[in-house]
Amino acid sequence: MTARLSNDTDLKWEANKEPDLAGYEIVWRDTTSPVWTNSKPVGNVTTFTMKGMSKDNYFFGVRAVDKDGNRSVVVYPKPLGRTAPGVNTTTSSSP
Repeated sequence: MTARLSNDTDLKWEANKEPDLAGYEIVWRDTTSPVWTNSKPVGNVTTFTMKGMSKDNYFFGVRAVDKDGNRSVVVYPKPLGRTAPGVNTTTSSSP
């Protein structure tokens, strides 16, 4: 996710390397929901803007979809923890 101040949320991810990739889906849920409640197919792209959906009100994730319709697990941004200078942290996660 990008950090620009807006009611839109810009999403960007690394491309899947599988040869049978058909595209991606954006999934989201209210910040109070324990499960993904919505999805939107976005095609074979690596960026997408969710118009009118603030990252302050929703959690977003991305999953790959293959040509047979199989879906990968959802990956989503993980906040960086506070660490000492020079310590690496992971920036993405999946359930």
